[in-house]
Amino acid sequence: VERVRHLTAYKGAIETYIDALNERRGAVFSSNYEYPGRYTRWDTAIVDPPVVITSRARTMRIEALNARGVILLRPILDTVKALAEVTVDKAEENRIELTIAEPSGTFTEEERSRMPSVFTVLRAIVGLFFSEEDANLGLYGAFGYDLAFQFDPVQYKLKRPDDQRDLVLFIPDEIFVADHYAARAWVD
Repeated sequence: VERVRHLTAYKGAIETYIDALNERRGAVFSSNYEYPGRYTRWDTAIVDPPVVITSRARTMRIEALNARGVILLRPILDTVKALAEVTVDKAEENRIELTIAEPSGTFTEEERSRMPSVFTVLRAIVGLFFSEEDANLGLYGAFGYDLAFQFDPVQYKLKRPDDQRDLVLFIPDEIFVADHYAARAWVD
């Protein structure tokens, strides 16, 4: 893996990414509110990510969206295969499908977030790609309400749509960042 930072124009740079989302996959996150340890003064954007991760209940799909993603799926597959709580149901060149085991036993309140869940897989993937050299590298996307049911056995009262996804996360290989405080922007 090679990491390179390119400075880019600050003014209006995010607009290119916003416009791209009309036709391409990606995400834009913007905040001009600061709160220590939680909110910062950044715009962050990704377009054309190589990998998407989706889940519904205890099933997950990790898909390569392009040739760059196919390369990333190999180490991801090795990582998820090593998880005792995970069964790889299908592994193809451009897609991995897996199931996370139901938790067994009881868990204290402090242990609940470490129960087998989709977050077990996400933590492993984040660990795989973690680098102290790049604080922006991570998973970008959306988490749905039904993820709360990973930790508490709740009987559904409402029928869920067949195409519902509980999360959609991208692994980017190019990340636009704008620092509003310093009036600078770059692409990692």
